[in-house]
Amino acid sequence: MKKTISGVLLALTAVFALVACKKKTKTTEGGEKSTDPVSNGKVVNFYCWNNEFQSRLRKYYPNYYKNLSAQADLLKDGTTIMWTMVANQGGSYQTALDAALESNSVDMFCFEADYATKYVKSKYVVDMSTLGVDQSAQYKYTVDVVTNAEGKKVGSSWQGCPGCICYNENVAKAVFGDSVTYADMDAKLSTDKATFDTCAAALEAKDAKYAMLIGPACWYRTYSNNLKAKMFDGTNVVVDDNLFQYVIDTKDYEQKGYILGVDDGFGLWGGDWGKGMKADANALCCFACPWFTDFSLKGYCEVAEGQSSPWRVVKGFKSWFWGGTWLTATTEGIKDDVKKATISDIIKQMTTNKDVLLALSKGELDFTNNQEAMEALAKDTTATNTYFGGQNTYAIYAESVKKADLSKASDYDQQVAELFQAAFLPYFQTGDSPVDCWDQFVENFKTATKITPTYSSKITLSATGIDIAA
Repeated sequence: MKKTISGVLLALTAVFALVACKKKTKTTEGGEKSTDPVSNGKVVNFYCWNNEFQSRLRKYYPNYYKNLSAQADLLKDGTTIMWTMVANQGGSYQTALDAALESNSVDMFCFEADYATKYVKSKYVVDMSTLGVDQSAQYKYTVDVVTNAEGKKVGSSWQGCPGCICYNENVAKAVFGDSVTYADMDAKLSTDKATFDTCAAALEAKDAKYAMLIGPACWYRTYSNNLKAKMFDGTNVVVDDNLFQYVIDTKDYEQKGYILGVDDGFGLWGGDWGKGMKADANALCCFACPWFTDFSLKGYCEVAEGQSSPWRVVKGFKSWFWGGTWLTATTEGIKDDVKKATISDIIKQMTTNKDVLLALSKGELDFTNNQEAMEALAKDTTATNTYFGGQNTYAIYAESVKKADLSKASDYDQQVAELFQAAFLPYFQTGDSPVDCWDQFVENFKTATKITPTYSSKITLSATGIDIAA
């Protein structure tokens, strides 16, 4: 693994160093000549799982110069960024990143909420204060989660990810009448879980072709982001009661016909799940967050430029958030003073520069990690979101983010999230025994982590269902 990574990086470094050194001359419209930055011979090796941050750096980083290829970018100071992207699912990204860290072949990397605590404890990451990063304007939860046992802050995020519920106005009007208002729907969906359930029942009673949810995974994060305790104590994994409540509630909704479908296509990122977001689809609710709008909803429910979709945003019956991406630097990456300066500038500009974050918010509909900037947008009557019918969604996000809490995050949350949902899916689909589902989860989790998970004595699993004692 080490040889493969090193060999690839050396080869790519040589190629792009050669490209940067050519200093192509170009002529502007006015006839003036300008040259590409002279390569300084420095390469920042950056690990991430998709192109989200790469695309934002290319568009908003003040010191960005140009794209050299899908894997490489040239900065104004002559530094080349080499990108290595490995899919997040199944822990593949963490496996690749861990190998790269061990071989000292990564200078910067991204990590997310589901495994933030693992890298906060890593010996390879550096204190943001050594890079001059001032995080005082960021949302507290985004800083707390990257603060290690010694009080050092070892990561910085450009985004906040407050959760919300989007509802399809076409479905709302078809079921509740043309006169139904936004205030009416907000009351039905945001008051509490009981009122949400009542809305689901009314929807089904009115017209069985409509459903409250698209698929069984839609609302998982409302449960997993409200844990009672950390699920990993450094030795043991204890699956939180809230996740079993997710299974109970989802099974109840499936039996009552409140979910469009529970086969594999209706799972997150599945084809039928995506179709459920189209303007003429039959699901009322889509659980979302700011990044989800840009990367998922807008892709599945496309509208012409300047036109509105039928989707509208409400806070929802539970405060929750979905993910978040943090940047950090490695001890290897800052050994070289030139690379350290570049790394420092990237993190400062992209996660703490108010003007950059405002531009990113306005350009990408993202909710960025600067409290003053987001509160200003929340009060700005011109900060409307055409896609959501002219709503100021920042006002909703700014309220929701106040209760965002990562204090219960722990090292294996990603594995629990993926494997637990996958193991209990047959219970929704065919009525498989919850006992068998749990046993499958244990087997898969042990294979992935070498740890045997357990659950509290409040939980009772039987062949037909799950009970949680008061």
